[in-house]
Amino acid sequence: MGIGELLRSTAFRLAVVFALVVTLATSAVFGFVYWRVANSDMARARISLADEVAKAATEPAARLMPELERRLTRDLRQIEYVGLFDAKGKYLYGNVTALPPVPLDGRSHITWTTTPDGTGRESAFFVGRVRPDGGTLIMGRGLYEIRALQQSVLRALAIGIGPTILLSLIAGIVLSLRAARRLNAIHLAIDRVVEGDLHERLPASRVPDGIDDVVRSVNRMLDEIARLVNQLRQVGDNIAHDLRTPLTVAHLRLERALDEPEEQLRATARQILADLDRALTTVTALLRISQLESGLQRSAFAPLDLVKLCRDIVDFYEPLAEAKSITLTLEAPSKVSFVGDQDLLHEALTNLIDNAIKFTPKNGLVKVSVGHTPDGPRVEVRDNGPGIAAQDRDKIFKRFYRAAATGHLPGNGLGLNMAATIADVHGLTLRLGETSQGACLEIVPARQENVKKLRPRSHQTH
Repeated sequence: MGIGELLRSTAFRLAVVFALVVTLATSAVFGFVYWRVANSDMARARISLADEVAKAATEPAARLMPELERRLTRDLRQIEYVGLFDAKGKYLYGNVTALPPVPLDGRSHITWTTTPDGTGRESAFFVGRVRPDGGTLIMGRGLYEIRALQQSVLRALAIGIGPTILLSLIAGIVLSLRAARRLNAIHLAIDRVVEGDLHERLPASRVPDGIDDVVRSVNRMLDEIARLVNQLRQVGDNIAHDLRTPLTVAHLRLERALDEPEEQLRATARQILADLDRALTTVTALLRISQLESGLQRSAFAPLDLVKLCRDIVDFYEPLAEAKSITLTLEAPSKVSFVGDQDLLHEALTNLIDNAIKFTPKNGLVKVSVGHTPDGPRVEVRDNGPGIAAQDRDKIFKRFYRAAATGHLPGNGLGLNMAATIADVHGLTLRLGETSQGACLEIVPARQENVKKLRPRSHQTH
């Protein structure tokens, strides 16, 4: 970053504001110290001088004059001006030969006077008091030392402010450069993401701060975008894969049918239409799963009764179960409340019950159970069919996977994956339950502790 960019940057402006604030705060502290020092020294001198006059005014003249002589010659810093006058105002003693224009009230008053050596004038404060014999005592002290102390404090302020401003600016510039480098690194990372590198992530600092919170949120957003893009790519690959075979077969059959009699051509066309219908069904299922994984269906969530939903599905499938001599039962309490998308849950439970009836042999049993757990509802579909082989238990929820034992039955290997995705959308988990015979599929809350998920997350199983 160049000097011009640095000077225009927000970080540098914040650094200048920081330096200004520090300077103002330091100036305020120095100003307060100056005010306290100047006023306290002045107040102390005034009180001390007033006490001196009050004590001296009561002394007899014979004892007072020697004492004033001693104070003038040996204690110049405390007493610099002395004047003793009789009752008629006649000068008796001291270096003040005329009464200064101050009230004789025993309190200090500042006025201008001639210096003791007669070479100039200075500001001084005087205290005057009338003696018991009617005479007047005047004592005073110049303000030179007090002014000198004030000047020293002001010089200290001036000397201290300069380095403070300089150090504040240096610290601000260093911090602004550091912030600018960090923001520049984030900007470059964002540019790489915009250019198509979805694996790029914004750099985080070792010491967490407010910017790191934003960086982590953006990185999580990029993770989700990458997952969705990967999901979209895989859905496209799945659709292309699933369409390639039926389209190729249809193309070959049509080529051969061109040389066949008209009746045979019609039969071939009907077969091709059946193949295309199966392909369209698979494509529709893939798009449905992709839509569910993107979470677009959550807007339709509403309170519902799982018992009523399962009862409706069981009633719908009872004729099909009776046709295969399969006993289909429902075990449930009067009501199990849940918040979700009724159409999606209907689709998921329909897939589970349809699979159970499909894979259960004649005179078999399919049992649907609905209940409560501490974390939410639980739905179980159990049958006494051939069950699921051990080598297939961790694969049955993957897309297009079909166990070898059931490969001869109609299907596209997407039903359980769709049911599992719908469960995920609702904060639930579709898992294999324990059973000694047949298969048991359970929909339980995903928050349950000590539950081993036999199915990887949907974005890992594509």
